[in-house]
Amino acid sequence: MHNSLTPLLQRGRDLTRAEYRALAFVADNTYRINKLTVRMLAEETFVSTATIMRLCQKLGFSGFSEFIFHIKLLLNDYPTQPPLPPSETHQPTPLAFPQFVANYQRTFDFISAESISAFSQLLHQQESFFLYGTGFSHLFAEYLAKKLQILGKTAFASGLGDSRSIFLNNAAKYRVFIAISRSGETEQVLDKARIALSSGMTVVVFTRASFNSLSRLADIHFQLYDDASNEAVDVGEITSFESNLVMLIDLLLLHATG
Repeated sequence: MHNSLTPLLQRGRDLTRAEYRALAFVADNTYRINKLTVRMLAEETFVSTATIMRLCQKLGFSGFSEFIFHIKLLLNDYPTQPPLPPSETHQPTPLAFPQFVANYQRTFDFISAESISAFSQLLHQQESFFLYGTGFSHLFAEYLAKKLQILGKTAFASGLGDSRSIFLNNAAKYRVFIAISRSGETEQVLDKARIALSSGMTVVVFTRASFNSLSRLADIHFQLYDDASNEAVDVGEITSFESNLVMLIDLLLLHATG
């Protein structure tokens, strides 16, 4: 999504799921903006043309043409800057960069096509998602929850600061439980995963590539290559795991919506 369209998405808090899905499609496909028509947008997002017109009106536009014109203005206000020539760059590529890239590639040695396909099916078939993570993992649970909301899904991210009763009282409202835990051994995460299983929810987990307790509770397990030792993790050493996780989340969503 182009950063310049963020204010437009923020104006869509009172939209229906169908309307938000149409808005998110436009935001994610700005390269098609010059040829996009009301009917094309309706067909691409499986909504009626009347839904598109209601979307435009709720955002404060008289119609689709004004809506598209406003988007073009936003895009033009944020021109893409060309890269600096090599002679003017201030520093070389960080030494860790090749290792980070190699670690990203190694992650896909642990992820099957079946897992990716199963995750895509969940996004197409289910509408409600409960996400959980503690510590840094909660940040990524919130990130994925926001991405799901942009797709028109009901998604709630919870963490260590929330009481256990929040999950117990709301578990029946959700069909998919997504847990993020680097170690796969955090007791609070395991506790929620067990409750999710007993409630009939589909359990999806993201952990480092290792044998861990959380993976044994999962219907779908995404393992990320992690070359950091437990000691390095404990002291907060910067590693490729976090950026690897964000990239994997985005690639999974791209596959499901592409």
